[in-house]
Amino acid sequence: MSHTRIAHALARLAEHQELHLPLRRTDLLGRIALRFLWRRQIKWQIETNLAVRDALEGLVETERQQRARIDELADRDGLVTNEQLAHEVATLRQSDQNLMAGLNQRLYSSVGRVQSQLSDLRLLLAESTEQHDTVEQRLKALEEQVAALNATARSNRLRQAQLDLLLDKLRAAGQEQPGSVADTGTDTVVESVADSVADRDSFLELAVLELLDGPVDGVRTARRPYLAVIEAASESKAAGPVLDMAPGRGEWLEIVRDAGLPYRAASENRAIRAHCTEAGLDIEDTNALDLLERTPKRTLRAVTAFRYAERRQPTALARFVELAALALQPGGVLVVETSAGSGSETDFHLDPFAVRPVHADFLRFLVEAAGFCRTEIRKAEPVAGQQPGRYSLIAWR
Repeated sequence: MSHTRIAHALARLAEHQELHLPLRRTDLLGRIALRFLWRRQIKWQIETNLAVRDALEGLVETERQQRARIDELADRDGLVTNEQLAHEVATLRQSDQNLMAGLNQRLYSSVGRVQSQLSDLRLLLAESTEQHDTVEQRLKALEEQVAALNATARSNRLRQAQLDLLLDKLRAAGQEQPGSVADTGTDTVVESVADSVADRDSFLELAVLELLDGPVDGVRTARRPYLAVIEAASESKAAGPVLDMAPGRGEWLEIVRDAGLPYRAASENRAIRAHCTEAGLDIEDTNALDLLERTPKRTLRAVTAFRYAERRQPTALARFVELAALALQPGGVLVVETSAGSGSETDFHLDPFAVRPVHADFLRFLVEAAGFCRTEIRKAEPVAGQQPGRYSLIAWR
């Protein structure tokens, strides 16, 4: 309705907008017409005012209707919004409940797995404790056996010392009365037994090796890498035997023998020869340096010397290097392991047979002067029972 009133009012304003009054006063006809048309001007003004009033009332009514419509829409939208919010709240509450239920289920499952793992760990701990107790018992038994073996060894050393004293007395008696040996058969047997038993110095050298090198297995492990050097010399057409200058307890010779390589070794120590013979090794009864000197030229695959250089005077050491150079085949190798002698922790000061430490530069000088074409200095890693500070020189002919 308001829109219609506004439209009629605007049409009425458009109808009366063509009236051009008042006319100019100088126009006579206009003044005459003004007298006759003043009523029409008043009517036009009235009609214009009425149209404006109707338009304004229509606008007011339109505004009122718009406000009512807006209020109605606002109330309806508010109702829809509240319903949507309620629905959303209900949906969120249901999702929260589902989420909490899922989390609780996972939590209970995790707690169950943790409890199961704890049970398994308790069983493992019990088994470990039982095994630990068993190991402790076995270790205690082994300690008791070691203590018994140590006691037996002390007893044997005591008996050995007593036997040494007895043999010394027998030797001294044989030297003071040389004619008495032929008098009785018993004296001859005693003298022959005394001569066949090694003296205390021979036993001391073997015992010192036990002190310096430690367990036999550790020595084998430490010296086994030298076998690769010897086998490499074999690939260079050096096919002779390996000559070892100081067999010791025979660990290195056993490695060479087990590898199928021929070997030679010599020692004047009766106890060392007997010990190596028990291990199935063949040790010649002569001086090792003399054996090297008697060896034909260019016939050896390798010459090895462990705990040999530090027990020789410089002139003897130089002679050893020269003889090794003469006896080695082309491609043969010289291996010398010795003590550097630097510091208080080296085994040089522990070895009663060591004469002086051999500096690596001096040993390299001797080797190069003897005609070896290539040399290499390596640090010897200490094994169980050995002191640090040892090195090895490897020289190729």
